[in-house]
Amino acid sequence: MARLSTLLSKLPQFKEARMVASGYGLWTNWDGDLNVSITQTLQDYGGLQIAIDRDQAVWFFFSTDIYLALARLEVWGKFNKLPVFAQVFPAKLLFSSKREINISVDTTLAAQTAIVPEDLEIWIHSRAREDGKSIPGLTFEDRKPYTGLASAEWSVLHADSRLPFQSAMGWYGVLKPLGNPLEKGFQAGWREFFKEIEALFQRLKIKFMIFETYVFFQMDNLRVLRLWCREYLSLIATLKEEAPERYWPCVQAIVDRKGLNFNNELHKKVRLDWDQLVPDFPHMSYRNAYLMGEGFEVHDTRFNVESSSVDDWCNINLAMQGEESLGMLPVVISNRLVAGANNHCFYCGLRTHEPSACPTRRFEELDSGIWRKIASMEFETINQGFKSIEDALQGDVQEGIAEILGRDGLDNVLLRAVFSVTDTFQFRMMRRMWISRGKDYPKGLEEIAPKDENPVWNLLNTVIDGDIIHADKELQQVVIRYPRDFRSRTINGFIAMERGDLVRAQQLWKEAESFCTSPLLQAYHVFLQARNLEIQGRYQQASNLYKQVLRLCPMWLEAIYRQAVCQVKMGFADQAMGFLVNLIEKDPNMFNRVLLDPEMERGHIQILSALHAPWTDAETKAGQMREGLEKLRMDIATWFPEEHPFAEQAAARISRLMQLSEVKNFVSFMGLLQGREKLDRDLQIRVNQEARDLKQKFKHYLDRLTYIRDEAAWFPFPSILIEFNKQYNLCAANLNWALKTHFQVADTFKRAQKMAEVEEERLLLLEGRLRFLRVVRDATLFMLILGKTFFWLELAFLLLTLIGLPLTIYYGQTIDATWATGLLVKQKWQIQKGLIIILSVLALGLASLRTAVVFDKTKDRLFRKARGEL
Repeated sequence: MARLSTLLSKLPQFKEARMVASGYGLWTNWDGDLNVSITQTLQDYGGLQIAIDRDQAVWFFFSTDIYLALARLEVWGKFNKLPVFAQVFPAKLLFSSKREINISVDTTLAAQTAIVPEDLEIWIHSRAREDGKSIPGLTFEDRKPYTGLASAEWSVLHADSRLPFQSAMGWYGVLKPLGNPLEKGFQAGWREFFKEIEALFQRLKIKFMIFETYVFFQMDNLRVLRLWCREYLSLIATLKEEAPERYWPCVQAIVDRKGLNFNNELHKKVRLDWDQLVPDFPHMSYRNAYLMGEGFEVHDTRFNVESSSVDDWCNINLAMQGEESLGMLPVVISNRLVAGANNHCFYCGLRTHEPSACPTRRFEELDSGIWRKIASMEFETINQGFKSIEDALQGDVQEGIAEILGRDGLDNVLLRAVFSVTDTFQFRMMRRMWISRGKDYPKGLEEIAPKDENPVWNLLNTVIDGDIIHADKELQQVVIRYPRDFRSRTINGFIAMERGDLVRAQQLWKEAESFCTSPLLQAYHVFLQARNLEIQGRYQQASNLYKQVLRLCPMWLEAIYRQAVCQVKMGFADQAMGFLVNLIEKDPNMFNRVLLDPEMERGHIQILSALHAPWTDAETKAGQMREGLEKLRMDIATWFPEEHPFAEQAAARISRLMQLSEVKNFVSFMGLLQGREKLDRDLQIRVNQEARDLKQKFKHYLDRLTYIRDEAAWFPFPSILIEFNKQYNLCAANLNWALKTHFQVADTFKRAQKMAEVEEERLLLLEGRLRFLRVVRDATLFMLILGKTFFWLELAFLLLTLIGLPLTIYYGQTIDATWATGLLVKQKWQIQKGLIIILSVLALGLASLRTAVVFDKTKDRLFRKARGEL
């Protein structure tokens, strides 16, 4: 026995429904295997299968085509055995904010049970019966409900087998190529792409007509509509991948043909802004999109602040299978924030207000740290923030924005990031430019001067306060007083822009550019001119001016980004990805910027899909890097001890990288990849540097050891040098090993580091002992030189005494010096003894003096002579 509640319990439950559609519920039960024709018939007549079990299913129909489908089945059941129970009752289809669907029925109906009859029975609830009475060929036979059915008035449907019961469903399609029809690229690209489309029309036997650049075609039933959408989307994917020269971006809208005629006025009857449609994806109502069934994904558009009806616009794409289903980044921007009836605001890009009411007009400083905060957020966090923004904007949007900006929180950070996407065009950038003294971007913005006394500063505040008339009068006087000051023209251009006089604004900014003295200021005013053209929809001219900005300031990546935005606004989102991928490689923060940019809405689906590849690649590499961080920590430990400065610094850097690895954000991924690569490079550089330093250190040690050896070689008492020689030989062996070894292996490198410390201590010990040996050696040599000198002086003085004393006696007698000769004769030995002592002391003194004078010279001469003999 089938229970309807069993099926309904399997449906997703949600508290709040985003959209509600009234229609008809269909509950079917069967025995055995259900005939495929039944399911196919229900689908062809617009049936949406809500839930299915082994022997029962629940369907929903938006229109009375449910009776035509059931009439066909009833006629078929007269000639074929169909053990099927079918019941029609009023129902409502509920859509959640996540595009989940549920069906709402009365509780008495939900509690029903049913027994499958031997032949097809179609029971109609009394409240649904009235809508089917107007269909010719249908009759309703009143029946009393049997056990298990809800207590209500029921009828059984019967159909006249002579009628065809054809569905009135049908659709018209409008295809419009993007671009300027006068350009050669458009003509060549559209011609090749139309050949593919024409072949598809002929293969599917779809009638079409061409008017100007529009292609109109019609589809007579739901099966053809499904087939067309599937084949068209498959063709687009194939051409993009295999033959991009035969592809051209087009926008497409599909509408119910009821109330419309198939003529060349069809595109005017479709209430759409063709410039907002996303290329490649067919646009249709939610009602038709969900009728497409399995194999398709439904995506929201942001034409209105709210999509609360199944007749609102959406677009569809082929549903991917398996891993391919993850091919789009899950970022959901607040619909109330980006949707609106105005043109894109000059200052911030939103469509919720005019430029004169933009909240960014009161921002004073550039928010340089906002993108670091966004880099710490995951997709779930970003979506929560946008959900909070969506809730805050339920009332008046401007009041909601002011409330968010006035408080702290996640929604405040996200909203400020959205406003920072276009900060180049805001007053806060103009303030910075007025005090900037640099010549290039971005360094030029850091070279600032204090504010001067020019009255334009006060006039800027007047403009911000909204008193434009007074500011305009005052500016006329400022221009007269300061005729060559560009600032008055700059602010006057903003006034003209807010008044809607975009031509005047363009002229003023061009004039201000001519008065600028630095490339940075000139580029800024070209930026303003390009933005002015972009707001007017003159995207090609705007792109040319953005290119001019790059010629003035090649590092101003914002100019490349704006070219990509222009491409997206023109509908060429795939071509814009070339700009964006290059930008993201140069600055990973551009990834988050693209996700939050409200002006990227037209290419939102393509961009989220295209960015999935670099995201997945970065996520995979980051995962590998994350697993390798602990290994890197261990590798560093094998090279350097924990107390080494580089090891301490690397440990801190690895800790920061580990924190980055916990955040699933593209910027964090790239920071992890770049940080890991830089750490690897720094490790290798440090190892190479330390290895070179160790080699130099060991060479220096060897020079010191050689000196010690040379000095110790002259020590006169070798038996005392046993311990000294042992230390010397050990040091020499270690130094020889170090000088012959390459330090590119961690164990060897670390051993060399420890050896350097040990040998430094050993050399200090040897040098300390060497000082004692040198003292002994030099003292010995000194004594030898002193002894030699003293010997010869003593010998000379003795000879002088032996010869001089007799000569003195002889000559004394000759000159009759009797007192002298008498003294010498009487005290001869005492005098000779005294002279010997005096001369010995004199010889010792002279020997010491001479030895002190010639010691170093004699020592060096002896060592040189000895080395020469060696």
